[in-house]
Amino acid sequence: MSDIRMVIGGLFLLYGVILIVVGALGEAVNLWTGLAMAVFGAVFVVWARVRRI
Repeated sequence: MSDIRMVIGGLFLLYGVILIVVGALGEAVNLWTGLAMAVFGAVFVVWARVRRI
């Protein structure tokens, strides 16, 4: 059974890591946005793992 929280969390984590890499190489805005997205995605993944449907 697929859980939408895993999909949303995984995408936020992926995009967050990409923005962290781009932010580390140049623009600071991307770094902070990437960190926020990665944290948000991690919260979703942990939530989906702890509270299964």
